[in-house]
Amino acid sequence: MAERKKLNNQSGFSLIEVVIAIALFTVFAVVFVTGQGYNLLDSAKLREDILLKDLTENKINELIINPPEFRDSLTLAKEVKVFEKFPDYEYSIEYKKVFIPDMNKITGQSAEEKDEEKTQSQMEKRIFSIFKENMEKMIWQVSVTVKNKLSNESYQLSTWMMNHNAEVNIGSF
Repeated sequence: MAERKKLNNQSGFSLIEVVIAIALFTVFAVVFVTGQGYNLLDSAKLREDILLKDLTENKINELIINPPEFRDSLTLAKEVKVFEKFPDYEYSIEYKKVFIPDMNKITGQSAEEKDEEKTQSQMEKRIFSIFKENMEKMIWQVSVTVKNKLSNESYQLSTWMMNHNAEVNIGSF
């Protein structure tokens, strides 16, 4: 009979060690692929946000450099147009005149306090009315909103503009 030799070579991996290594590799691979997917999604979202911001800033800068003729008809409706180079993006421009509230509401004076300070109050009232009239003619708010028609993402920016053609009436005190 042939002699049987036992092999005592224990330099290989057992089945449990191989299964644990594959499980660890699988977990790390899933985490890595998921992280990369989120990075791609975040990059696309960031690219969209930057484009919306840039288009809005460019439109505001165009209005600052070349302002329209400020008149009451500008406040009636928003102007909605599409960008020539970006047909999937539309912008709207809204104009508002500045509104300065009543002096009594700002100071919070009651009827009795107004009677006591009649002479000073008359001068303040006159100055404030001239200020209010001139500021409401000169200062306008312009709001630009850019919207992606496909994703409905939007970005809005507003600024104050000065009407250089407004007739300022200083009056006499």
